[in-house]
Amino acid sequence: MFDLIWIVVAIVAVLFIALIAVFVTKYRTAGPDEALIVTGSYLGSKNVHIDESGNKIKIVRGGGAFVLPVFQQAEPLSLLSSKLEVSTPEVYTEQGVPVMADGVSIIKIGGSITDIATAAEQF
Repeated sequence: MFDLIWIVVAIVAVLFIALIAVFVTKYRTAGPDEALIVTGSYLGSKNVHIDESGNKIKIVRGGGAFVLPVFQQAEPLSLLSSKLEVSTPEVYTEQGVPVMADGVSIIKIGGSITDIATAAEQF
């Protein structure tokens, strides 16, 4: 009888440790310079953006979210400025003059939920 109690306690302890391990590995956090984009089912109602076609995404900034395995996916989205370098090959104008153009653009995602949702969809 005494051995049976210890076996049951050991099984409960192993299950408890496994449950904690699953929770720790599936809890995702967003850093101060990024947003966590969570997609899938069972998103809840807090910080959920619904676009015009009815698609739902959950946006987490400065916090974390538990990502349900199989039902949800999470990807970080950087909110830092990004540098884009654009260059064109040699092209000719209507007068036959060769022109080459190089440019640099700095882009940044806005801080509102709508701006982050738009960036998540487009990038």
